[in-house]
Amino acid sequence: MTFFSAQTGKAAVLRWRWILLLSLLSILPFLFVRVPPLVDVPGHIGRFAVQLAPAENILHRYFVFTWRPTLNLGADLIVQALHPLLGPVAAMWLVCEAVPALTVLGLLAVTRRLNPQGTAALPFALLFVYNDSFLWGFVNYALSAALSLCGWALWMALDRWRWLRALIFALFAPALFLGHGEGGALLLLWVAAWEAERIGRWWQPRGLATLAARLWPFLFVAVPVLLSAGGEKGGKTVWDFPGKIDALFNMLRDQNMVFDLASLGVAFAVLLFGRLRGARLARGGRLAVWASFALFLAAPYQLSGTANVDARLIAHAMLLALALQDWSGVQRRPRAWVAAAGVALLVLRFGVTTASFVGYGQRYHRELQALDHVARGSRVLNLTLADCGVRAWRNPRISHLANLATLERDAWVNAHWAVKSVHLLESRYAPSGFATDPSQLVSPSDCVGTTGAGRHRHSIAQVAPTLPLDQVDYLWLIDVELPPGFRDPRLMPIWQSGDSKLYAIHHIKAT
Repeated sequence: MTFFSAQTGKAAVLRWRWILLLSLLSILPFLFVRVPPLVDVPGHIGRFAVQLAPAENILHRYFVFTWRPTLNLGADLIVQALHPLLGPVAAMWLVCEAVPALTVLGLLAVTRRLNPQGTAALPFALLFVYNDSFLWGFVNYALSAALSLCGWALWMALDRWRWLRALIFALFAPALFLGHGEGGALLLLWVAAWEAERIGRWWQPRGLATLAARLWPFLFVAVPVLLSAGGEKGGKTVWDFPGKIDALFNMLRDQNMVFDLASLGVAFAVLLFGRLRGARLARGGRLAVWASFALFLAAPYQLSGTANVDARLIAHAMLLALALQDWSGVQRRPRAWVAAAGVALLVLRFGVTTASFVGYGQRYHRELQALDHVARGSRVLNLTLADCGVRAWRNPRISHLANLATLERDAWVNAHWAVKSVHLLESRYAPSGFATDPSQLVSPSDCVGTTGAGRHRHSIAQVAPTLPLDQVDYLWLIDVELPPGFRDPRLMPIWQSGDSKLYAIHHIKAT
């Protein structure tokens, strides 16, 4: 790939044909899977089964799904619209693969506008497309953030047609907030930062008045915000400043701790090396980059029941910092070496991610064979291993795999989210202690205790005596075995694969 045009000095990779090609290439890992192997995605798909179930379906005996305005409806609305054509799994697959494609499209469009001649660090920016928060399956946020990048590029492109821009963004901005409030807020942050930098002394009364006049189309985001404010209340707001250090180190967390941390270290080193060699943030993007980092530092860990609020922001701050670091004033040789090293690392990491998707897809297929032995409309109690510490760096992404029983077998399962202030789903069938997430998670014996975020970890030995076996039809263990010596005549093994096992529950009647 030629990064620079000899005729203009501009990055050839920022020509539209390259932008579109790289956007399409970014979805390659998803071409090898049916269910996107992002941690939370099987949980979302299981919820869609209830959302889309006809009135007579048995799922409505187990769950209640109630539409109401929230700032977290992106995938729900898209799947609702597309499921008659594609079904919920394919519709969610389309949403997930759109995230990297739109992120690359938006980032390169912004870079094309603000930093067309200094893109040596751009390949390092693209490392953060498949970031930890996206791999965790925070899809509504990731989709809104990707669209916010595209929206920022569009705002700048329409600067000469301000009334047309105002009309478009009076509709586009509220839609983004409805998809995800935090992701949509990034559009307002980046546009406001760009306009403020153009104004100059924006903090003075005249500058603030000018800034407000330019941003008036964003007044319409008040509509979804006010509508959502009338919904369910509840959920804590918690700041966890030490946890921000973990978020920094976890930005590229994927398959191998050494490789991931080394990649992250190289990305930071490129920013520092560029700074020492004279590379500065491109004009028009400086305030946006610093505002993104500042928002990460100021944001709470948990907001009204939604966790990892701050951790979601840091990857987008990094990708903007790298993409908008202007290397045009740096000597040609170090600039070329940085670009070449970035391309090599990007290709290597993308290959690892693609190979991991293949492996996750095979694992999902193998584990889901248990559902062939589950009767439709039954009640499935799930326990899934959740490791901790360094061992948990490579996430097996099975924490919510059991939720697919709701889709495939119209089954109740205890792994659904049901926080009233956040989710539209409520579990009507609720065995004590095992009604909803995270009741399905058990940990190795050396991981038990209370986490920094206040969640309690329990081992299988602690949980097994309390299982409500009389209230369910199956016990599905994923990657975990019953403790040694545990026996219960109600448990009849009917399927096994490795450390995963499915038991039918024999309900013994009292005599």
